[in-house]
Amino acid sequence: MTILKKEHEEQLVGAICCEKIDSLLQQSDFVMVVVSLTPQTHKLIGKREMELMKPMATLINISRGAVVDQEALVRALQAGVIRAAALDVTYPEPLPRLPSVFSSQKHAHDSAVRVPGALREAQQARRWQRLPPPGFHILDMEDQELPYVLIDCIGGKHGVYEDHVEFLKKHFCLITMKEYLENKKFLGEKITAIYMWYHKPVIDEELLQILPNLKVVANSGVGIDHLDLNLLSSFGVKVSNTPFVASMDTADLGMALMLASARRLVEGYQMAVSPDTEYFPADWLGVEVSGTTLGIIGMGTIGYKVAQRAKAFDMKILYHNRNQRNKEEESAVGAIYCKKIDDLLQQSDFVMLAVTLTPQTHKLIGKRELELMKPTATLINISRGLVVDQDALVEALQNKVIKAAALDVTYPEPLPRDHPLLKMKNVIITPHIGSATKETRRLMMKNMTESIEAALTGLPIPNEVLL
Repeated sequence: MTILKKEHEEQLVGAICCEKIDSLLQQSDFVMVVVSLTPQTHKLIGKREMELMKPMATLINISRGAVVDQEALVRALQAGVIRAAALDVTYPEPLPRLPSVFSSQKHAHDSAVRVPGALREAQQARRWQRLPPPGFHILDMEDQELPYVLIDCIGGKHGVYEDHVEFLKKHFCLITMKEYLENKKFLGEKITAIYMWYHKPVIDEELLQILPNLKVVANSGVGIDHLDLNLLSSFGVKVSNTPFVASMDTADLGMALMLASARRLVEGYQMAVSPDTEYFPADWLGVEVSGTTLGIIGMGTIGYKVAQRAKAFDMKILYHNRNQRNKEEESAVGAIYCKKIDDLLQQSDFVMLAVTLTPQTHKLIGKRELELMKPTATLINISRGLVVDQDALVEALQNKVIKAAALDVTYPEPLPRDHPLLKMKNVIITPHIGSATKETRRLMMKNMTESIEAALTGLPIPNEVLL
């Protein structure tokens, strides 16, 4: 009977039992330690176990600090044996302030966090944006027969990732804006597509007038609010985006922001690593997520994937959307449709924005909407900064109209360094990293390539944006 019950529980969550811990360690991208501390589990994860883990793996400990051999963990992080660690527990607690392997040694500090890890992906993303090596040049004689595609640059703040260039050069002759400006007459006639990465290069009427053979603009990501679709259409230029590849990562980040805000992870991390911390206060508390009510505004691909994740947290899910989902889709995630946004705002403990920015959604959440929310509610924005009236949000947070906000997007980006939102303890801001994983960005690049090739050969364009 016990065996049957265990098998049923495994099936419910899709879990596979590993009789040997070594098998689990070798296969896992994330290893989470949730055991009780006993003589048998003391230093359960040591040097040998970490060497079995993938180099890209992350160790997460929510059990007890002594379950992990911390000296072995420091060495593993320093040597790149594993990628990162996220620890809610250490031994002792708090760790010694100075000297401390977790605060004074650069490599350990870079890859190990005491509580939160939401910003780690942003740092990883920056490492992929390297400048081209000395002598690197985009134009090769053998590439002259390939379609000419305009890009902004390679590397830097907004450039095409260097590790994407090899793939792109197999399909296109890449022209940087610098090269184009140096030879407008020749290249203006040759360019047939624009590869728009990080909203660059900027497309205006002047550029369109001197690219007479331009057929398509392939835009990275979902949002197209930076493009003038009517202007492009008037020049006969088609537009594509990548609406589906970013949905899972963006939904993951939405959940991460909700959890981080509810459990005060950023504040907790700051407390854990502060040189002034002598003890962890027992009355330092967050709020529960499981069993609470999540209101999703915008139940498109991203919003629906958020709902799928929220279901696993036993959350009551409300949603507001232009169109109601069918009954099967609602039933699959246990979502309840709110025809009026006001009903959703009044009932939700967490309100997550996943809408597209349009004239109709510009400042969708303003003073009136914030005042409808519970004083204990948290606003989470994974859509676009302009969907929220930021001045009204600042006022609502200062006056405790709502409890907190967690924002992956703002307007502008980044915010001015003296902006009030940057100084509030009840606000978490990440640098627009919804799709910022290596896997998603590469898939995004491949989708953009397919769209350009389809447009240039007269085939239907995948993910064409229609007026």
